Amino acid sequence: MIRAVGALVIGLLAVVAAPSAVHADAAGPTDYVTEIVDVSPASDAIELAVIGGDAFIELSVAPGHEVVVLGYLPDQEPYLRFGADGAVERNIRSYATYYNENRYGTDDIPDVVDTTAEPEWERVADDGTYAWHDHRAHWMSDEPLVGLDPGESLPLDEIVLVVDGVETIVTVEITLQESASPVPALVGALLGAVIGLAGLTLGRASSTLVAMVLAIAALAAGVAQYTSLPASTGPETGWWLYPVVALGCSIAVIAIYRRSIWIESGLLALAGVQLLIWAWPRRGHATAAYLPTDLPADVDRVVSMMVLVGSVFVIVAAGRAIVDAASPSDDPERVPG
Repeated sequence: MIRAVGALVIGLLAVVAAPSAVHADAAGPTDYVTEIVDVSPASDAIELAVIGGDAFIELSVAPGHEVVVLGYLPDQEPYLRFGADGAVERNIRSYATYYNENRYGTDDIPDVVDTTAEPEWERVADDGTYAWHDHRAHWMSDEPLVGLDPGESLPLDEIVLVVDGVETIVTVEITLQESASPVPALVGALLGAVIGLAGLTLGRASSTLVAMVLAIAALAAGVAQYTSLPASTGPETGWWLYPVVALGCSIAVIAIYRRSIWIESGLLALAGVQLLIWAWPRRGHATAAYLPTDLPADVDRVVSMMVLVGSVFVIVAAGRAIVDAASPSDDPERVPG
């Protein structure tokens, strides 16, 4: 019965723990930084920024002005329309509407696309600000460009706007950055190994405290990353939700300590898995030149690698506790763990 209840609790927690997917291509670590080097003619009606190093172009339009963002050559059809009242609309017949959904583009272009047809607009924002993947403003591959050295730039490219009826050229420059030092990542990995091994050696209670520390560190880093990016860029809820679930599992283990080793170990394992799920996609943070977070980059690297390594030890500790509990004992009074 205890095992059945434990399995049920763990199963329900696993369902609750899985964050709802955000179907957006959020900014990630990158070795490139994009700069807006010229806007011609200059206009006080618009404000442009690069979000996530090179991931998104963000445009804000002052009230009372109208701006249209044109798509890609050769058609340069109307892609986005910023109204004088702050409404932002996207042309569902534009090729750019679908090609811009993914950082590296997509071949999945629906039949509704017709760059020569009259635009068909759908509202995407109401405050005169919108951010989008513009493939003229970043390197279109996850592989480095052969022959480009750190500090060197790709050829200049242009994004065309129509500001209050005047064609406006936004010139962008994409520059390869020097890779980050591996030292912070190595320090984080060493910290994760040390505290993880200490928890594994000292027992399940210590491993639970380790899981709690890792969850708090991951939550701080995740919240910093989530809040540093505009909502229109699709920051992922998993950045903060996975650590929240791991922290909740750790607290639950403490609350029911020594009442059921099956539930305790299952919760500890779930905490470790949640932390591993959080940290594994962040392994690219180790040496990437730019990280999309307001947290100091080296602090993020330390935390990400510490949680990545430490979570493995938490999972191993939980697995060992389950094996110990399942093993027959000659001592009927033995309390597992």
